[in-house]
Amino acid sequence: MSSCLVRRATSDDAAAAVAVLRASIMELCVPDHQNDGSTLEPWLSNKTVAHFRRWLEDPESLVLVAERASLVSGVGMLHQSGEIRLCYVQPGLQRSGIGAALLAALEAQARLSGCEQLRLRSTAVARAFYESQGYVSEGEPIVRPGLAVAYPYVKQLGAAPSGG
Repeated sequence: MSSCLVRRATSDDAAAAVAVLRASIMELCVPDHQNDGSTLEPWLSNKTVAHFRRWLEDPESLVLVAERASLVSGVGMLHQSGEIRLCYVQPGLQRSGIGAALLAALEAQARLSGCEQLRLRSTAVARAFYESQGYVSEGEPIVRPGLAVAYPYVKQLGAAPSGG
């Protein structure tokens, strides 16, 4: 497990970040979408450079990227409501600590913002990862026609560490 750098995303990261998002969905989430175009299309529809740049401009969202060897290798997004909206890793780099580093950075920011819990909707593929990071299943899977099933999770956050 080599280290990665997690930092706030910039507009210059848009193309690389979108490439990570799209590749991760298409390659790692096959059990969720089963290569069905009618499921993939809505999932990928907002994974564009233009959308990514809009996410960066949204004052209610924090978008982070993880870099390994100076390449964008993961993307995460936290909404101020306490919802993790993105946590994706470049195919071939899963289980290398990138997802955990992204999630830890998002959680740290949430704590600093006074957030007491985080929520997310997981893919089937990512459930074990989130559970290993302390997230607990919250209710029944969300089944929406034409979309991949989403699994709701929640994590209670401790207080932000005090400086000192």
